[in-house]
Amino acid sequence: MRLAIVSQGEELLGGETVDTNSAWLAAQATELGIPARRMVTAGDELEDIVWSLDAAAQAAEVILCTGGLGPTEDDLTAEAVAAWAGVSLERRADALAQIEARFEKWSRRMDPTNAKQADLPEGAIILPNPMGTAPGFFLQRAAHRLFCMPGVPREMRPMFLDHVVPRLVALVDIAPPTIHRIRTIGVPESRLQQTLGGMNLSPGRLGFRSHMPEVIVKLIFPAGTPEAVRLGRVDEAARAIGRGVYSVDGGDLAEVVGAKLAARGQTLAVAESCTGGQLSAWVSQVPGASRYLLEGVVVYANAAKVRICGVSEEDLEAHGAVSEPVARQLAAGIRERAGATWAIGITGTAGPTGGTEEKPVGTVHMAVAGPDGVVHHRFRIPGDRAQITGRAVGMALGMLLEQLG
Repeated sequence: MRLAIVSQGEELLGGETVDTNSAWLAAQATELGIPARRMVTAGDELEDIVWSLDAAAQAAEVILCTGGLGPTEDDLTAEAVAAWAGVSLERRADALAQIEARFEKWSRRMDPTNAKQADLPEGAIILPNPMGTAPGFFLQRAAHRLFCMPGVPREMRPMFLDHVVPRLVALVDIAPPTIHRIRTIGVPESRLQQTLGGMNLSPGRLGFRSHMPEVIVKLIFPAGTPEAVRLGRVDEAARAIGRGVYSVDGGDLAEVVGAKLAARGQTLAVAESCTGGQLSAWVSQVPGASRYLLEGVVVYANAAKVRICGVSEEDLEAHGAVSEPVARQLAAGIRERAGATWAIGITGTAGPTGGTEEKPVGTVHMAVAGPDGVVHHRFRIPGDRAQITGRAVGMALGMLLEQLG
């Protein structure tokens, strides 16, 4: 069974919004064992949406559609589906009751325009939307099975998991593969391909996902592959990669570091200059981070480095803010201030301006202070400003993970 994804919205074509829905649905479909064969995006014109449905139908029997189910005049997905299927639109009393109940629950008055969301193609089966007003729907046309869901991710995702997946499982003979993920940092995707490309990982298939600051190696095994075979291949691949591996079938870098800190009853403080709080934000996104994250400060100005972390004015004058002494003092200073077990200090030049011949853009100094002293590294990180800072926070957590052992 083949699957295609259709996303709808002028904001997607105009670049105002990134189409995260299609990426998320593709990942979910792959996990189910029916990877997407085509993705199509249409704007807010009726004929364009109908064309996108035709294009999807040429490639696949199952079509997942998101967006265009709202109450405004540019929300035309239901009308386009009716035209594509050759049926009429009908005002559904059950859908209208669902919408009215949602407004009543929120103690809000329903505008008359919201009734438009109850206009569905004839023969459609309603997919409930507990998170919003727009019902989704399922429609079968000949050999094609179409699922239409809202474009708002917090509405679309639970609808897919609760109401689309059970129908897919019932309609399609699915044999989901087993996917193992080896998470790496500091190893380029090209080197991972060179290392693993020539290995016999059969019956597994090799895949990669580069997601700054890490690269995830995926080993995808057909349904029914014995566990011993799968784990053996995963172990072979992880050993071949070596030190770059920090997690196998586990969380991301912040989760892995956080789990180690929590298990040991240890704590962390962070002082950031060029990364502007990104490291603290990443660590704090992990549920339960309050068990170990004590403090995070952004010390962009030299005066802040001196006042908050006790950085020496003489060292700032002699070596500059982007230097080993300053990185070391940032880590040691915030550790002492917070009373933390561990601390990270980061200072660098993220660009696009500010670089020098001695300290070009991408120069970043990092230090980890812990019970046995301070460890420092100087990195030259390629890329634009976002890439430099994104990679820097990953490298900093990688340094801490190495110290944690």
